[in-house]
Amino acid sequence: MTRFLDCMGSHYMVGIQQGRLGKQAVHAAWEIFSDSQQLEMIRKAKFAPKALYLIHCQQKAENFLKKLVKDALPEQHERVKGIASGADIAEKIVYLLQALEMELMPKASMYALGSGTLIGIQAGATTTGEPVLLKNFDYTLPFQDMLLVRRNKPMAGCQTLDVTLAFSSGAHAGINEHGLAIMHTFAYPTDNISIKTIPISFILQEALETCYNVEEAARLIDRFPRDAGASILLADASGDMRVIETSRSSSAQRMPNNNYIIATNHYVAPEMGKNQIPLDTRWGNKALPRLRGESIYQSSQARYSRAEQLLSQGEIDPDAADQILADHHGGNSGDDTICRHGPVFSTMSSIIIYPKRKTIKVLSGKPCEGQFEEFGIKKV
Repeated sequence: MTRFLDCMGSHYMVGIQQGRLGKQAVHAAWEIFSDSQQLEMIRKAKFAPKALYLIHCQQKAENFLKKLVKDALPEQHERVKGIASGADIAEKIVYLLQALEMELMPKASMYALGSGTLIGIQAGATTTGEPVLLKNFDYTLPFQDMLLVRRNKPMAGCQTLDVTLAFSSGAHAGINEHGLAIMHTFAYPTDNISIKTIPISFILQEALETCYNVEEAARLIDRFPRDAGASILLADASGDMRVIETSRSSSAQRMPNNNYIIATNHYVAPEMGKNQIPLDTRWGNKALPRLRGESIYQSSQARYSRAEQLLSQGEIDPDAADQILADHHGGNSGDDTICRHGPVFSTMSSIIIYPKRKTIKVLSGKPCEGQFEEFGIKKV
């Protein structure tokens, strides 16, 4: 079963509860990262002992990321502080784990971020006349056991129902009491990296807690400096739905076509092409061994095309939308299927959001192998 945290109060107290509930998972995440190939890839001074390099990384996370979050999003910082206290682990380790979603290397041909598939279906394309949002979260590290659903009523702000990881203050997907729903996946921009950036999941959590609709959330997202590129799917109670494609320094918005919209891990908005690693790029010799020489975007383009095929076949039953997330394109599961079974990237969780119902269905693991659990916003 997915961990579920139902709480209210200050961000610090919520963080303490989250840290206590997920203590074992937080420590496991740190152990997984400490022994991962990803760490070896970003470890520049190979001659230095790994233990010393990990201390160096923790210190950098504390010196740069902590200060930025504390200044720009103080309540999210308070939750990180609470998570560390509740899980009985150093705050700088929790901040380093937050940084895993950021661009740790300057070229996508060297380092693999997370990936995934987003699908937004408007009311006019469903059998029940309600919108539905779908997400498969694909990742390189086995973090599926760290999944957490967090229902929270902060002392000031909106009640939220968000999907995150046990060590994270931010949200990978969520909905608030006003019907604003958000989810995201990563992209590979080429514009310059800055150390003055904030994890995208922190920004999305802030939007869920403070915004009432898509327009407000879009303005908030554009206000903050971002490190990694992303495609962000937003929808609200009015029926507004769009994808914001972001790089580190620019953004563009896409609207649904034929009552649906799709995002994988390449930019689709024409104006974002100049900010993207070229579509014919292959993973370089500094990438993870199983990726070297393979096309960076083959899976992204294949998943996008398959989603278009499935959505063009007629109205979608929102209560059977999990079949889209579990799709193996004729039974041949692999790296190019929506339900991803790749040698490096693998689907670690699936999320379905019903904005009209203000409910979320969540599955930890691959959607072809498990059962979804449903969670709802509390009525006030």
